[in-house]
Formats: sequence, structure tokens, C-alpha cells
Amino acid sequence: MKRKLISCISHIGELNIDEIKRLEVGIEIQDFTEPNMTDKEVNNLIIKYKELFKGFNNIKSIHGPFLDLKPSSPDLEIRRVSQRRYIKAFLIAKELDIDYLIFHSQINPHLNEENIRKLNVEQSKEFWEEIARVVNYKGIILIENIFEETPIMIKELIEAINLPNIKINLDVGHAKLGSVSIENWVKELKDYIGYIHLHTNDGKSDQHLRPTEEEVKRLLYILDKYEIHCPISLEYKVENLEKDLEMF
Repeated sequence: MKRKLISCISHIGELNIDEIKRLEVGIEIQDFTEPNMTDKEVNNLIIKYKELFKGFNNIKSIHGPFLDLKPSSPDLEIRRVSQRRYIKAFLIAKELDIDYLIFHSQINPHLNEENIRKLNVEQSKEFWEEIARVVNYKGIILIENIFEETPIMIKELIEAINLPNIKINLDVGHAKLGSVSIENWVKELKDYIGYIHLHTNDGKSDQHLRPTEEEVKRLLYILDKYEIHCPISLEYKVENLEKDLEMF
């Protein structure tokens, strides 16, 4: 089965649009995660991407902002700032006709006392319901695992939100830093996974390294086993895109 593969671009200077078109892969852009860009810088970047995207008909994704943002914060001001940042990302996504928009779960696994955990889920649910009402985004919204040790907390969150266009971006590298196997993550989240970030690490820190062929083979076996056919984004420094695509 032919996989939907995506080249992840940290900044516009990395984008070789001719190669991307030739290899028939999608694009994930991450420039807009920078929190201190001025409106002028954002608008200029949008103009540049619009020009590059002319005639491009494959998947387009954007990684949304995440630094110091917390949709489930009990502090209303922090929630308001988070909402403004998220809405700005949606406006950019709509401007560029983006298919997938990615946000971190912002779950702190150490805040696991039952009442606090329930409160966080409820406040996140309210946040996303309000966002969905305001932005009217037609693409897929993805929530990505970050610090979670197991898939349970993000599964609770996605089930509480319960909106048809909000799915999970399973970050394989982040999951590797947890306490259960990748297969456990996939098995638990199989009904909600809509996208995958692929990279690896030494099991100690989030290094975003190139996965080995054996790691890719194992992941593809697990995805086939649970009938998951979502896009896979290569979220590591790619030295030879054409060669890396051969692993799939």
C-alpha cells in the first residue's frame, strides 16, 4: 500500500518545492511556531508560501504555536492568550488552504490527581468547543502527544472533546520517551489517529533523529495490523529525501 508521506519543513528556506512535487509528497511547515514574529513578518511569510504552493496539490500541514500556551489553564488570562494564538494559527491555515493543523496536547502527566485531571479535561473541552465555534475550519485539527507517559490521558482528552474533525497526531518519538510500547499507543488510540510524526531518539531526550529502517519497518507493521492509513510526516533532519522515502 502506498503511504501518504510528508516532508517536514522547519523554515521556508528548507523548502525545495520542485523536489517535493517530483517526489509526490506533502509538506508540513513549522515557521509559524515562532512566538515573536510580527504581523508584518507573518503576512510576508504567507505571501511567500502562497507563491510556492501554486500548482501544488498534495497534503499541506501547519504546526501551530505551543510555547507557554495552555488551553486548560485555570487562569482565564492564560486561556485567552492561548485562544488568540490558536485562532491566529487557524486564520493562517485558512489563508494557505491547509489540510491539517497541529497543536500540542499541553497535558502535564504529573498533574494526575483525579479531580485536577478531570478539571483539565473539562476546561480543554470547553476551549476546543469555543475554538470550533469561532473559526469554522474545514480541515483536520490534530492534537499531539508531548509529555504523556502512556496514551491514556490524551485518549481521555480526545474522547471528551468528541468533535469529528479533531483527531490525534501520534508523535512516535515522543511516545518512545514514555513508559509503554509504540504498539500500545497505536492500539489504544487507533480510532483517533489521523496523522503521525515520525522521528526517533535514545529513549532519554527528544532528539528528533532519523529512524532506522528496522524502526520504520516495525512501525509500518503495527499500522497495518491496526488498519491505520493516515499521513506520516518525517519530523527529523532529512539529508536525502528520495532515499528516506525508499524505507516506506
